[in-house]
Amino acid sequence: MLGMTLEKMSKSHEVCAYCGSADTLTIDHVVPISRWREYRVARRVLDNKSNRVLACLKCNAEKGALTPREWFAKHPEYKTRFMGEAKYLSNAVRQLLER
Repeated sequence: MLGMTLEKMSKSHEVCAYCGSADTLTIDHVVPISRWREYRVARRVLDNKSNRVLACLKCNAEKGALTPREWFAKHPEYKTRFMGEAKYLSNAVRQLLER
């Protein structure tokens, strides 16, 4: 894992940023790195700790390479929890969330 480790992230948030589960937590890139060209941003904007949240294995696997817009369209009930849990997202990533 790059930058922030699961252990460091777990100290402040011990639940999935999407569904709230504490089962098998992983690190998810909110805006998928694989789709950086679509957003017309430098890859490094997405490959840093301000684009990472804890996600349970189930949510991370289901989200895969979906954009935040696609993911929240599938699971609108997760957006409010996510915005409360992901307080440290950079302004650049927050702007990408709205695209």
